[in-house]
Amino acid sequence: MSDNAINENKPVVAVNNDFEKKIKKEGLIFKLFSFLSLTDYEVLRECGKYDRTLVYAMVFRQIVTFAFTCMLFTYGVSLFLQFKTAVVIGVIFSLTLFFLDQAIIGSDWALKNPFKGGLSFRGFIGLIPRIIYSLIIAVGLATLAEISLQANAIDEQIQKESNIKNQEYFSRLDQYEQELETSISVDRKKVEDIQTEIQRLSDQNNRYELAASSNDADTLNNTLAVKQKKSEALQTSQQALYTEIAYINNRLAKAREDYNYWFNEALLERTGQDGRPPTEGPKYRRAVATYTDLSQQIEQLEASLVNTQEKLKSLEPDINLALDDLNQVQKSINDFQMTEANYEHNKETIVRLEDSLLTARTMLNRAIEEKQQKMDVYREKLEKDGLFYEVKTGMLRRYLALKNIHKDPEIGEAALMFSWLLKIFFIAIELMPVIIKLFFSPFSFYSLRMYRKMQVALLEEADKLESAKETFQREQPYSIKDTG
Repeated sequence: MSDNAINENKPVVAVNNDFEKKIKKEGLIFKLFSFLSLTDYEVLRECGKYDRTLVYAMVFRQIVTFAFTCMLFTYGVSLFLQFKTAVVIGVIFSLTLFFLDQAIIGSDWALKNPFKGGLSFRGFIGLIPRIIYSLIIAVGLATLAEISLQANAIDEQIQKESNIKNQEYFSRLDQYEQELETSISVDRKKVEDIQTEIQRLSDQNNRYELAASSNDADTLNNTLAVKQKKSEALQTSQQALYTEIAYINNRLAKAREDYNYWFNEALLERTGQDGRPPTEGPKYRRAVATYTDLSQQIEQLEASLVNTQEKLKSLEPDINLALDDLNQVQKSINDFQMTEANYEHNKETIVRLEDSLLTARTMLNRAIEEKQQKMDVYREKLEKDGLFYEVKTGMLRRYLALKNIHKDPEIGEAALMFSWLLKIFFIAIELMPVIIKLFFSPFSFYSLRMYRKMQVALLEEADKLESAKETFQREQPYSIKDTG
């Protein structure tokens, strides 16, 4: 047997009990969705799943719109206020829009006449406030979103405008600071000189202490003698190599000269350019043998020259190292030769210089404080003269900077196009619930039931009004005219 047959055989009390159980299962979620969509809970629970699905879809659209608006508005306000405050303001603003949509969209569903197709003129007039409200909200949210998305470009534009307007202010401020810095430079130079002298004397005493603790005079002199002998030996080897290179260069020059001479002689004999007939006689053969031998000598001399130069090059690091060691030992001897009297004198001088340094630093700090005070006074004067343009980052200032970006010759066209796209996008989001609700919503049994319920209520009220009029007329024994 089917479920319908079973229900038909049940008594009325049993059917009512089953219906009440189903109603109890619906619970608070169903009531909440009915409240959010401004639908009659008692009527909607008598409708099928299709009508309830329409309610759920409408509420979900409202919730998504609420979440989107809340996040966007919170982000925009957080640029100027604290995050917690921005969240509270964003939630309040989004709830306001949510309940406005609830009142406008949700109530229209219940009052829609399911027996008439299309949109009546009265209904269209009723939509005008909703359209105007949507345009205002959409443009406002789009502007806020654009300010948020273009935050970096707006900051750059504000800073650019501020720099241009404050150019004279900073120029005068820098010029005045340079004038004050001229007098301070003398005190600063004095402090630097005292610090340099203290460092020099301290280094000198430190070297003396190090030399006195680790060396004695005999050890240093013996080390110096060894280093000198090593350096002299290396320099002697270097000089010998220089002499050998000069000797090889002389021999190489003489060999090249002889080679050219005998080569020319052989050429003259072979070609007859000297006026005699060309021949390859004894003179020619002797010239060829001579310049051939000289060619071999030149190759040997060039190889010897390269070898000697390499020896000289490899010797230079040893010579430099030996000279450095020699200079270091000599420096240690000089430090060691510093007398105890000079050491004590340096210590006294350092103490005296430290006192002078303290005084000089005090004077320098005082001069810097005076400079800062004068700079503050001069800065206030320039601000009173109207030369300083304060950088403001409020909502109005950022909006004006955004307008200037739209007028920019380089990026203004793209920025303006982006602005219009945002506005169109937000207008579509704001108007979409109305468009879907009034133009694309299918027939609903809920609308039929609500329309019938309202018509019945109107008829009942009209009947009560007629009954009240008749009762009132019967209770009046005389008319107003007769009484007069």
